[in-house]
Amino acid sequence: VYSMFVSGMAFHARISDPTIGGTYMTLLNTIMNLAGTWPSTLALWLVDTVSLKDCEGVVDFSLDCDTLQELQACEAAGGHCVTHLDGYYVESIVCIALGVVWVWWQRRKIARLQSLDESAWKCCQ
Repeated sequence: VYSMFVSGMAFHARISDPTIGGTYMTLLNTIMNLAGTWPSTLALWLVDTVSLKDCEGVVDFSLDCDTLQELQACEAAGGHCVTHLDGYYVESIVCIALGVVWVWWQRRKIARLQSLDESAWKCCQ
């Protein structure tokens, strides 16, 4: 995580336009921080949603353990929750697949941006 932050900051320091000072670098860093923060929050929220959990040890098979209320109802009935499929692994596979598809889809644009000269990143020519 920290290596990505350091490499991003190094990239911003290299391409920042010296004519407008640290404002450009701060803007780029803010965008990078926002782009890296909300996806992790969403991913952590989705883990429980994607997980498959059932209540075992009870006669009532309609009890799931998807919410806190269902978990408490399962335990009150004398059962316990068992995770059959952890959402972390499902989410990891889906995110890797989406990342590969996105890189393949945007490969020309990525190559074009990488081939730009440093002067192309400057605000004032």
